[in-house]
Amino acid sequence: MLPEEDQKEVEAFRFKEDQKRALVSRLLQRQCVAVALGIPWEKVLIKRTKGRKPFLINKGIDKSHAPNFNFNVSHEGDYVVLASEPVSICGVDVAAPQQLRVRGSQQKLTIPQLKSIFDKQFTPYEWASIENAGTGNEAKEAMFRRLWSLKEALVKARGDGLGFDLSKAEFHFEDGIRSDTASVWIDGKQQTRWRFFLQELSDGHWVSVARGPPENIVDAWQEFTGTLQQPVIPGAKFQEALEAPNPPFQMLQIADIIPQRLHDEYADAGGKI
Repeated sequence: MLPEEDQKEVEAFRFKEDQKRALVSRLLQRQCVAVALGIPWEKVLIKRTKGRKPFLINKGIDKSHAPNFNFNVSHEGDYVVLASEPVSICGVDVAAPQQLRVRGSQQKLTIPQLKSIFDKQFTPYEWASIENAGTGNEAKEAMFRRLWSLKEALVKARGDGLGFDLSKAEFHFEDGIRSDTASVWIDGKQQTRWRFFLQELSDGHWVSVARGPPENIVDAWQEFTGTLQQPVIPGAKFQEALEAPNPPFQMLQIADIIPQRLHDEYADAGGKI
């Protein structure tokens, strides 16, 4: 069902669980494009920027309702997640409790261990937010996951890949530490054209979605930037997009993200319809 290059990338993962997540990610991206833009599933063409941000390269598509259509994916733990936006650039990241475990064991990293590993990726203000999240480790670990997913969502929206120093970005929750929205300060200056939304899925998985301005895209090859129909957005229109409601994530099964014409084959192979 996937192009050969995608097949090779999926199979390159060493562990079967990682292969599954990577496969579902690619199926989900194609389904998103098919639903949002009406492109037949098998004709969807996706490339990645130098920083590995996926984007659509189909030509001649009517995007009048979504001039800057773009999407982003993340997979960790029990979930693969996708977010898309019609005007602002977006990034998404899911942080799972398993992230805090040593692979192959049930051993959890303590907060001091996390700080020794990630000390320079968080600011003193953010470490204080983690310490003040609650009296128990569970609350502190949840705050760590929330902040980590926010940082990753920012980088993935911009398209930096590994090139962005995470310590430059400091996140503030807009309505106290339990807030489901956040703002970012970069190099000590608030970025008013960025907004972040948090949701908790089951079993402590935290997801962050970033919305930001197209002018902040990092795109060395300029291919993704060239797909945007409104790379410069008037202030009022962009503010409207920035403050639009953030819908809850919709749970899908594999059968929901593959073409209807393949459902019989999928069921014959053991899939659940």
